[in-house]
Amino acid sequence: MVGDRGEERLMSMSEELTRSFEVRWDDVDPRDLLKAGVAGVSLGEEVRYLREVFPLEVVTVASRIVGLSADGARWRFEHTFSQEGGEKAAVVRTLGAWIGVGARRIAPTPAGVLTALEAARAADCETLASKS
Repeated sequence: MVGDRGEERLMSMSEELTRSFEVRWDDVDPRDLLKAGVAGVSLGEEVRYLREVFPLEVVTVASRIVGLSADGARWRFEHTFSQEGGEKAAVVRTLGAWIGVGARRIAPTPAGVLTALEAARAADCETLASKS
């Protein structure tokens, strides 16, 4: 395989590729959601593969809120994976909802979380049906 600087790199198939990400619990603490009686669930995903990504290639992931119901009960996130040159390699869209832990039904978002989601909406964010 040829690396990003033109040098040749060989990799054993038994070698594990890992990448670390920072988890920022100060943004939304799941314990606070459980105390409020809700939990997030994925209702479905759509994946579009646009370009091949090779082992050891640097990829950047940009996340956006592209759909949100008025009560925040349903949401859609879009994660765009881009190569170093900026070319899109894949787009993953996840439709999710908050469910009431006791009722096991879609539930409105706690006020503080709804405020954070609304503040982070993408400019082209669509309004989703609530159905809560």
